[in-house]
Amino acid sequence: MNKKTSRNLLCIAIIFFWASEYCHTPYFAPYLQSLGFGANLIGFMTGVYGFTQIFARIPIGMVTDAFSCYKKTILFGCIATTISSFFLMFATSFVAIIICRVLAGLAASTWLAFSVLYNAYFKDDESVRAMTNVNAFSNGGKLLAFFLGILTASFFGYKIPLLCSFLTGLVAIVAVILLKPISIQRESFSFSHAAKVIKNPIVIFSSILAIMMQFYMQATVFSFTSSRARECGASSFLIGAISLTFTIIQVLAAPYIGKKFLVKNEKGKSLFIGYSLLGIASLLIALIKEPIFYLISSLLAGFGNLIINGLLMAIVVSCVSEEKRSTAMGTYQAIYGIGMSLGPVVLGKIITNYSYESAYLFTTLLMALTALLSWPLARKLKVK
Repeated sequence: MNKKTSRNLLCIAIIFFWASEYCHTPYFAPYLQSLGFGANLIGFMTGVYGFTQIFARIPIGMVTDAFSCYKKTILFGCIATTISSFFLMFATSFVAIIICRVLAGLAASTWLAFSVLYNAYFKDDESVRAMTNVNAFSNGGKLLAFFLGILTASFFGYKIPLLCSFLTGLVAIVAVILLKPISIQRESFSFSHAAKVIKNPIVIFSSILAIMMQFYMQATVFSFTSSRARECGASSFLIGAISLTFTIIQVLAAPYIGKKFLVKNEKGKSLFIGYSLLGIASLLIALIKEPIFYLISSLLAGFGNLIINGLLMAIVVSCVSEEKRSTAMGTYQAIYGIGMSLGPVVLGKIITNYSYESAYLFTTLLMALTALLSWPLARKLKVK
């Protein structure tokens, strides 16, 4: 099997892996509402997905680097997401749903192996391009997921997207089994080397910024924006379209962002623009109760997320040597798991105690503060 075929199989695996993770996501909070769970419990069940990753990503990254088992890690992730979605179709109790969400979180924790292996197909000075591409493929999977979700949820209800998650997971498993991975340079693993990576100030800087990004994404786009739209009278089709807009803009804009925008602009400035777009997107939902306008919010959030995600991943993989990149990505993704966990829980509390408007205004202020701090911090650390 030649290099191009293997890379194409990895791309297929990325697309269908994320489709499996996200087919049901726009409808998960409304589905849990239909089972009788309140906002607090929904926030907790959604947050477990990120909480699992806080503890799982660094060990998975270290093991993957130590044994150079990128394909095996990816295969484990594909199997975990497939099993999770299968049992979610039948889970109705709090404990059963939590177990399934933990499995989904473990699956997402293997993303570092996907991204590092894909980056190995490119030269060192092409990291921004590689990470923008890999995010485009992941968003392509989410686009497929939301398309399948719209078709199935609109006609058959909120549970059928879980079946789509299961079936797309099976496709990802087959693609990975057929994949012959490219070899990656590595040196003997040591905890001292891993500790240096974990303490790297640029890795920490990128990870903290990623907490804010994931806080926003998991609390709004992938959780309560759907519930907010439903409360304001949105149909299942419109709920899916809102999520679809968020993803499709990232797929369409990826070539421009990777080849022009991020190359032309200073990294700190790009981060400022990205977080500002997230803040504006959140403000629109806080102030407007007509869900059709949430399409504009999703477009802005998608564009902002594309800028931030591709740039932060490129910064992380380029600041360490090749054989340490899974550990670096594991650290980065473990730390941003804090945002994935806290986002839904915090917004669930604010919504329960106050209102959707208060929750989204809080998120707006958080993104504005992050935007204002990211630019000068990037310059101080001399992020290149």
